[in-house]
Amino acid sequence: MQTCRHIDPALLLHAACHDLPLFRSLCQTYLDTAPAQATQLELAIRNGTPQAMLHASHGLRGSVALLGATALVRRLAALEALARQQHRPEPGWFDETALLLAEVETEVRRSMTEYQGAPA
Repeated sequence: MQTCRHIDPALLLHAACHDLPLFRSLCQTYLDTAPAQATQLELAIRNGTPQAMLHASHGLRGSVALLGATALVRRLAALEALARQQHRPEPGWFDETALLLAEVETEVRRSMTEYQGAPA
């Protein structure tokens, strides 16, 4: 399997108690729910409502934390901090985050088919 740059499949496998079918099911759950979470986040940022940004970011951060997507977790945590201070992110923040989300998605899809439990 190719090395993952944006996720840590071993972290998710550990959370799945080293059960590969459960690992794959959790990956699929992420793939099924992340697009809607990202859309909620984008709308919250566009509408500029700090409480909505905080809620959307927190939910998505929980999902990607389980995948070991540390760079994305940091971005979302920083957005939560901004929202708590009633601030909005810089222009382009969501576009950059969407690119990172796409890279995470690619690695999750690849992990579902290739990952067999060996360290990434």
